Amino acid sequence: MSPPSTLTQKESVNTRDYVNEIASSSVYSPPTQDPQRILRQMMGLCKHIYSRGLIEGSGSDVTIRVFDKDYHLHRIILYQNSYFSSLLEGPWKESGAKIIELKFDDENITPEAFKIALSRLYGRLDETISPSQVLSLLATASFLDLQDLCEMCVEVILRDIKDTTVVHYLIFATSHFYGTHSEKITEACFTFLCREGYDNPKLEQAFLDLPAEWMKRVIESDAFWVPTEYDRYTFARNIVQKRRARVYNRQQRLYNSDSAYAEEPNAIPDTRTTEINAPSSSTIKRRPTSPFSYHTRCSSSSPPSPLYPSPPQTTDPDEATYTAIFTHGIYYAHMTFEELKIILRDRDEITQLPFAPENVPKEALWQQIDLRNKIENASESEITLSISSMEIPPNSSGMHFEIPSDDTTHIGEALTGLEDMIGGGTKSMKDGEGRGTVEYSLFAPFRFSVEFADVAKLKEKQRVYSKTRFYAGSNWNMYIQKIKTPRKGIQLGVYLHRHSMPDLSVSPSSHPSSTPTKTSPDDTCTQQLSTKVNQDKSFSKYADKRKTVRTWFKIFCPARGPSHGLTQFQSSPDNFALMQSWGWKSSSLCQDDYLLDVRDYDGSSGNSCQSGSSSTLKFSVVMGHV
Repeated sequence: MSPPSTLTQKESVNTRDYVNEIASSSVYSPPTQDPQRILRQMMGLCKHIYSRGLIEGSGSDVTIRVFDKDYHLHRIILYQNSYFSSLLEGPWKESGAKIIELKFDDENITPEAFKIALSRLYGRLDETISPSQVLSLLATASFLDLQDLCEMCVEVILRDIKDTTVVHYLIFATSHFYGTHSEKITEACFTFLCREGYDNPKLEQAFLDLPAEWMKRVIESDAFWVPTEYDRYTFARNIVQKRRARVYNRQQRLYNSDSAYAEEPNAIPDTRTTEINAPSSSTIKRRPTSPFSYHTRCSSSSPPSPLYPSPPQTTDPDEATYTAIFTHGIYYAHMTFEELKIILRDRDEITQLPFAPENVPKEALWQQIDLRNKIENASESEITLSISSMEIPPNSSGMHFEIPSDDTTHIGEALTGLEDMIGGGTKSMKDGEGRGTVEYSLFAPFRFSVEFADVAKLKEKQRVYSKTRFYAGSNWNMYIQKIKTPRKGIQLGVYLHRHSMPDLSVSPSSHPSSTPTKTSPDDTCTQQLSTKVNQDKSFSKYADKRKTVRTWFKIFCPARGPSHGLTQFQSSPDNFALMQSWGWKSSSLCQDDYLLDVRDYDGSSGNSCQSGSSSTLKFSVVMGHV
């Protein structure tokens, strides 16, 4: 008889062989798990931990004291969080303490937000986040390193960005740095202002409330959607004028409240650069107090009279920013002579000074004539104008603009290379490819913006063209085209197009006159600014007879959806013959995030290029010859 140990060993071997045989048999299949049952079990466990652990404090082994309230918690639960794990297990005095008191320097962290954050650690996952509590919750979650909760807060914020909240969110994100979460909020607010700021009247108050530096960043940005550079100027001067008026009225109220019988004050000082040629305050005549008007009076041979007695001499810290906007943030060189003449006469009713320093439009006109001279004197076979440089002279005081040296796409996805749709040729492109020596243009680039409506209704291969814009002797525009490819499906083609040369034979009678009817001398510059100049008969219109020009360009497209992303297509200099275009095919521009308003977005339809939803796309273009 064999010893028991041998029998046991043999029996064990036979059992193992049997299990292996069953497991390898094709007949055997393990019982399927019911997902709903597993979910119910997990929810039951979370509910148990939350109610017995956090609410009742059963089995607590550590007390966290926050805002004078004790939370009886559990180390094993807190260890899942990196902040508490470091606090309880690290080389700190709190690691072995029974009671730990937390104090926060961030005023955004509140008792309610801290309680919600703890609830997440204890399995409470169904609590909704409202916009009223989202900022304090983001601050708390960021402090406690609850990244999932931070991301949820950012999603709520991005969906809530609108005319009444954008400034609040922007100031919050830039005043308190919560890592990439602050960056996402800042970028989303910036994109929203760039996309909607110009043509949404409800956002005027936002631009009045914005910190001056952020107002400057938006207005001078290449991504800011504004039809023309002249429209950019009128938008900026209207906002700046109203901001100055608000400061003036505030100072006037303070002055009147201090002394109703005070000595007559001096005028608001000139806080612009010393290059501005303006009369001193002692030469400005006073007129009785009257209701405040936002119409700016035009300058002729003598300065206009102020509409109000001025408060005591003071300096608005935002004035330096305003000066920078009108000096460097607007590219005057491609405006018409008639537009520049209006700008030279346009004065602010508070400071009685031109919005743009007088030398700036004059220098822009000279640069415009210089560029025209180079183009008109070039032969038809010349492609480049030699208006770029690889070095900036050390003593140069002028502006220089970097020319893209590669073809890249930023933020956008699923993009193909540059493609010549007219000529049929293609140009391969990879992100960052072809990065070479940086060159700078000696002339300001040209900027314009366009909008395409009902993109979702666009038929396959159908092209929709924007209005043409004159730049450097040629008419340019954009067009979009829906394209279906076997590999990538529905895509949207986005192209910059050299349309034609201007027709200089157009008679004045073929277009309505842009000059206003005869008016009194008191007509305002605001009326003139709102009058469109007859572009076809402008002194600044001429024809570039070259067969091919070499041009770099960038196209910006801001998303409407909850991400508020900004896609940038960038091209190094390419050759444009007449009727030739270069551009991209994009899958991302067909997504709801770009086509639908955030209020209409539910994330379910996925591809608006194939749906019947109302959709618009806005593009801002910046371009320049080399």
